[in-house]
Amino acid sequence: MVHHDEVPAGPFESEPLDLGRVLAAPGVPGDEVVRRRERRLVDVLDEAEVALGAGDVEVAALVAAEGWSVAQVIGGWVRRATRARPPVRELVAPGVTRVR
Repeated sequence: MVHHDEVPAGPFESEPLDLGRVLAAPGVPGDEVVRRRERRLVDVLDEAEVALGAGDVEVAALVAAEGWSVAQVIGGWVRRATRARPPVRELVAPGVTRVR
């Protein structure tokens, strides 16, 4: 699968085509490109620790099927929002804090 850093996360001033260039390698059939696009959007959501049910995955696949620009922009929103999130500090034992 595509490493997420290979595709810009925006913000975008025009329609992004980067994801299409990465996913649509020569000889890859169109239905495989659609599956890769769907998988990539779900992977971005998983990476952002968004809990996904079967319905969520189905809708993410429908959204991604709209085109690689749609998948790239929505994936970019999620990635940018995740980067902006402050670290979570969790007390795991008295005097011991874990940062995630």
